[in-house]
Amino acid sequence: MPVPPLHHLRFKQLELLCGVAEGNSFRMLAEKMSLTQPAISKMAREMEAAIQAPLFVRNREGVTLTPMGRSLVQQARMILTQLERMSSNVEQYRGGKEHVLRLGSPSYTAVALLAAPIAQLVATHSAARVEMVDAVADTLFAQLKNGELDFVVGSLPVRPMSDEDAALLHTEILYPDQLSFITQSSRKPLPGLMTLKDLQEYSWVLPARDSLVRHALRSAMRDAGLPIPRAAIEVGSIPTIGALVGQQPRLLGVVRADAAHYFSRGAGISMINIHPRIALPPVAIVRLKDNEPTDLTRALFELIRAQSRTLLSHAAKK
Repeated sequence: MPVPPLHHLRFKQLELLCGVAEGNSFRMLAEKMSLTQPAISKMAREMEAAIQAPLFVRNREGVTLTPMGRSLVQQARMILTQLERMSSNVEQYRGGKEHVLRLGSPSYTAVALLAAPIAQLVATHSAARVEMVDAVADTLFAQLKNGELDFVVGSLPVRPMSDEDAALLHTEILYPDQLSFITQSSRKPLPGLMTLKDLQEYSWVLPARDSLVRHALRSAMRDAGLPIPRAAIEVGSIPTIGALVGQQPRLLGVVRADAAHYFSRGAGISMINIHPRIALPPVAIVRLKDNEPTDLTRALFELIRAQSRTLLSHAAKK
């Protein structure tokens, strides 16, 4: 049986492809890879022969990728990342340690949803090691698709999932998310239901302008025919929003549901019930379809699902 052409590819050739995608010339890559420039050029020709299609456009200004070359970059990066991860895992197992879990999550999803499950996991699996990355959804999903993370727990991106992502990613919805409003608890009870118009008298504490929460708030205000609220205080830190709201009864904080429920567990902060509900993308566990979870990962997933049910039960009582 003939060997498929792609089986002739070498890891150095994948590094070459990714290097050109990052704007490096053959000369620059020769220096980085400790090779001669003729060796780099030969490697590129051999790669094109294996693919049976042109991948590199060579001209006086340097080298770029053809459409075929660009289409292969993400897969090449994933292969190289997985090779690096495999090497790390081998060292872990040789040292008597379990597989390292690398997960991504926005900060307050990590606090409200993941803290208890991860603490429980490492308490019951003494050799377990977990690395957590805190970033916005778009950054986390890019890292997941590049193979840098085992899975992501958090809100799905606002934009619809592409056909390519749908074929690549496995998504398990944990619970719906929504825009939530918090204020300092006071002796005067809050009305059972309020509208966005009822909130105009407050001074608003808002997250960054480019945040998912701020975008959803602007859209909801426009739909309701109301002016976009001016931020009396604008901060990038979700914990700071909670701390500020707890200081002054006239301040109103706008956060995601998991952060609001977390704040309302302590003394001094209450959630305001708003009608109609302002939906955000749901919170989910997302992983690569071809990255089968390990036993340790499955154990953590079960703990996360249990914590999700606890959060939903707590929210139902509010």
